[in-house]
Order: sequence, then C-alpha cells, then structure tokens
Amino acid sequence: MARLPVLQGDRARRSAPPGPEAFLPMSPEHLRARGWDGLDVLLVSGDAYVDHPSFGAAVIGRVLEAAGYKVGVVAQPDWRSTAELLRLGRPRLFVGITSGAMDSMVNHYTAHKRRRSDDAYTPAGAAGRRPDRATTVYARLAREAFGPTTPIVLGGIEASLRRIAHYDYWDDRILPSVLVPSGADLLVYGQGEKPILEIARRLASGEDICGLTDVPGTALAVPDLAMAMLEGRDREVLELPPYEEIVLDKRRFAEFSRLYHLEHNEANARILVQRHGRGPALRHVVVNPPMRPPSTEELDRIAELPYVREAHPAYGGAHIPALEQIRWSVQILRGCAAGCAFCCITEHQGRDIASRSEASVLREIATLASKESFRGTVTDVGGATANMWRMECTSEEAHAACRRASCVYPSVCQFFSVDHGPLVDLYEKARKVPGVKHVFVGSGVRYDLAQADEKNGARYLEALVANHVSGQLKVAPEHVCEPVLKVMKKPGVESFERFRKDFERYTRKAGKEQYLVPYFISSHPGASLEEAADLMEYLQANRWKPQQVQDFMPTPMTLASDIFWSGYHPMTGKPVHVTRDMEEKRMQKALLRWGDPANRPLVEKALRKIGRLKPGERLGPGMRPARRGGGRSRPGARGGPGPGRGPR
Repeated sequence: MARLPVLQGDRARRSAPPGPEAFLPMSPEHLRARGWDGLDVLLVSGDAYVDHPSFGAAVIGRVLEAAGYKVGVVAQPDWRSTAELLRLGRPRLFVGITSGAMDSMVNHYTAHKRRRSDDAYTPAGAAGRRPDRATTVYARLAREAFGPTTPIVLGGIEASLRRIAHYDYWDDRILPSVLVPSGADLLVYGQGEKPILEIARRLASGEDICGLTDVPGTALAVPDLAMAMLEGRDREVLELPPYEEIVLDKRRFAEFSRLYHLEHNEANARILVQRHGRGPALRHVVVNPPMRPPSTEELDRIAELPYVREAHPAYGGAHIPALEQIRWSVQILRGCAAGCAFCCITEHQGRDIASRSEASVLREIATLASKESFRGTVTDVGGATANMWRMECTSEEAHAACRRASCVYPSVCQFFSVDHGPLVDLYEKARKVPGVKHVFVGSGVRYDLAQADEKNGARYLEALVANHVSGQLKVAPEHVCEPVLKVMKKPGVESFERFRKDFERYTRKAGKEQYLVPYFISSHPGASLEEAADLMEYLQANRWKPQQVQDFMPTPMTLASDIFWSGYHPMTGKPVHVTRDMEEKRMQKALLRWGDPANRPLVEKALRKIGRLKPGERLGPGMRPARRGGGRSRPGARGGPGPGRGPR
C-alpha cells in the first residue's frame, strides 16, 4: 500500500510571491515554464483553483506532486466543449474529477429547491460556473476528450456520497451509483490522499486500471462480477438489495440503508456489492472497505505541503468568498465520531478521528502570523467538530468489532477518549505564538463531550469561554423536543441547558459580554408543526430570535435523508413523520424565525392548523398565542434577560 510521502520542497516557496510558477500548472505556458512536456495526472474541479489545505483538489494535487508526479489543474471548465480539458494534453496516468468542496446540487439549490444566486467557491461569488451533477458531466466530458483508454477517477464529496444507489432530493427519486451514469473507471470515497497515491503508484508501475479492484476507499462498476476479483479477499462480501428493488419498495430501501450504515468501520467493513440494471445495461457496483485514516504523521505532512494559500493569479485577485472564510483558520482534525443523522461528515470523512500533532498546528499558526496581511486573529482552530482533537477509541479489540454508528450517541462509548486536557494546552500555546492576539474557535463544539469529560471538561469550557469566543459562540442543539432529537441522534435539551448555565457563569467570571447563538433545524424527520411550535415557544421564552434557520435538506447517504424518502427509520423499521410538503416546510421555518414580522402570516396559519389559534384569531404582542387552560409544557423554557441569551 502506498505511503504518504515525506515533505519535499524548499520551505522558501511558502513566502514566494504568488505568481503562476508557485501553483500547479493551469496552462500550457505553465507546463513549459516547468520544463514539462506533459502531465501524469490531470485534476478537473468544479471550484476555482485555490491552493489551500482546505480545498480538496489542491490537497490531492500537492500530495501527488510531493510523491514525484507531474500534476495539472483545470478549474471550472466550460462543460459545453472539450477545449479547456484538452489544453494541458492527455495525462499519462489518469484524469481525476471532483465537483468541488460541495455537492453541486447543494451548491446550486436551497432546501426549497430554488436556484441560488451565488457560489462561494467561484471568483466574485458568481453563480453558474459549474453544471448540475458536475461529477457526472465532467467525467463524460473527459471521456469525450481523451477517449476510452484514459482512466477516469472520481473523487470529492459528491462522488463519495453517491458511491452507491442513493436518494436524490432534487429529482425526488432513487438514483444509481454515480459510477453508472458517469462511465468512470474508479471512484475514491472518504479521505482521498492514500487511495489516490495507491492508484497512481500502481498505474505508474504498468498495471491496467481494470486490475485496480482492491484499493481500500474505492468503488468500481463492472458488467461481470468476476471482473471485480473478489475471490480470496480478506473481507466478506455483503450483497445489498438491487437498485431495481429499492426504487420500487420503500421498506426495502430502508433495509438497504440499515445495511450500508453498519459498514463504515475500516477495521471490519465488508465489501459491498449492489446490482444495477439488467441485460446489456447490467453493472455490479463494488464498494471496497474504507481506507484507514491518515496517521498523525501523515496528516502533518499533508497539512505542511507548500501551499501558496491563495487563489491562482489567473483570477486577477478576485474575491473568492470561501477562501476569505477560512483564510486565517487552522484545521487540526478530520472525521467526526458523532454520526448525527442529518450530517454527511461521518459518511464522507469517517467516524475515526485523525488528528494533527501539536507541533504541526503551532507551526501552521506561526506561518499565518508571519504573513504581512495577518492582523493577529486566528479565526478558527478546529475541524468537523472543534473539540474532538486527539479523541479516539482506546481499545483495539473493541474497535475491531465495533459497528456503532456513533461514538457519542445515545451515550459516550466507554472506550472513547474524551480528555480535553491536551486541547486546552494547545489553545494556550497557540495564544502565545508571536504575532497572535486572538485564537478563536469557529467550528462546532460538542458540549456533551465536554460534559462527559470529568477530568478536564469543565477546564475546557472555562478556557473556551474566557479566551476563544469572538463575542458569539455558535452551538447546534438543533431542536428541543426529545422525539426529534432522538431521530437526529443529538443530546437532550437538558444537556444544552446545562451548557448554557456554564457559558453564562464563565462569561460573568471572565467579565465579558458575549452571547450564545444556537442553531436549529426545521422540518427534520420526526418534526411536525407541533414540534416546531414547541420549539418556537422555547425560543420566545428565552428571547431568541434566530436570523438564520437551516431548513432540512436531504443529502445523499445520510440517515435522515433515507428516513425522509422511505418514511421508516432504517435501524428500527418503525414509521417516522416526515415533512415533504413545501408549504409546511415554509411554515416550520417561519415558526423558528418567529421574530421576523414578515413571517406572521405563516406563523398564524401554522398555529391555526394545529389548533393553537382559533379561526380568525390573531397573534398578540410578541407573536405569542393566547394561553389555553393549563398551558403547554415547553421543554427547558426559561425567560428573563441575562448574559448568554444572544442578540435581541
């Protein structure tokens, strides 16, 4: 198996002026400037080319470059012609395709299926620079450009979450694995550095792409299952329900979902096989077990490759919103052990946490601080979950057998390390880096993990509140009604209330004025108008007027999306309420955004529909319905002013 390469190259390249020569080639002129007559690997991305460790195409490109391969990038090509793909010539090894840092459909459409007017990964935030279903479109374009003999490898989040049959919200139906319509030879899912190096090594050694059937972290589609060479493999084969069956039967789809959600642990995952089609169109989609996550040493090397940390100069300095959001942030971990039902991070990056070393993180902060444009503030030190750094399973035996979908729900696993002490020490050392004035935490914090840490949890929360909040701390309780939280796989409201008290107490102790900003989701499976109204009353009692509410958007392969489509919980087989009507989705969102006067008609309509307003009755001051006899119980409701209540 290929190993991640030792860091190569002159460190002076970090501070080199960001001219084209500092980036991976994007034009024939750049190839000639390097003395290259061609490429080994061509990367095609739906994002603008930003050479930064938070942009996937840049990371894969730099990892391949460090291993000695000649890599070029075509970013946001015109998909109506092959001309831009052809400008760097046919690559010797393969074409790598990614839609970018987001699924192209999520990038293009809101939860109400309205077309978005901007794109954060494009110069000036301009919309329309990538096609819908970009992975498939680019793969077909590459096949047209380079013919049948050039290997095409898919990667990135769009490919990763569509590696097998999946529910697609925008078509509102089950779609086949992206391998089928794209015609690609291979798909890399999850963290792609190690699989892509293995693919490049074996192709460079003369192997045919058809022989690369056993690379962990990859999937392929073959017309004859014998071509997958499954005999003699060290993992069992699990045959999933065929595509044609799950399209027609929602209970069968829920069973399919249950099966694949138990196969995410690289230590024991089986090889998945799913039949698509019949006759000449027959394809067997084969998903190999996940690749082992990068070790700390490997992740350090990836993070410290010679990224320019800027957009390519071809964009003339145009503002790229996604870059500005993370320019002064530092990623310290990958993966998420929480496995929340609505979140795709675990499905993509995996449940095991990969953490960088303290020394590597501090070196990156020092690099940021040395830049002339740095103003003293590190905007985020985190990852998918800010406080999971260095958390891992403490038992090799338990990990080898584990099929839990979450290490923290319904309770924190006894084998999962929750010690926050090293993270507190890291924060303290980061604040002392010369040139650094503030180190903030902008990533989400799992307060239930801190509460589970009897040794250093309180110390972590106090340090976080006293030193690492930029005025507002964003946390995500997501809801307050127990049935909804259970579907979400989130802790109960009592955990959030306990955290609120701690936040207020530590804020007062620090002598600061700062606020807690909670995030909530409307229309999540399990939530009806009744639960949305309960959540509205909770928000009113606490004087919270959310300006931004995430309306649930089903994304491929997540548990909540599968519940949304089937109406059944895959793990229990029991029916779950889902909101599919767009008008009801708007009403639920309006209830959560009760503080906006423009939402009054929808709020009143929703409350009348569930009997909390009589026909013709209007809401009174504060958008509050008249109380009925005995009142309604409001989970965790508290009133009155005070620190931590959020902006009014």
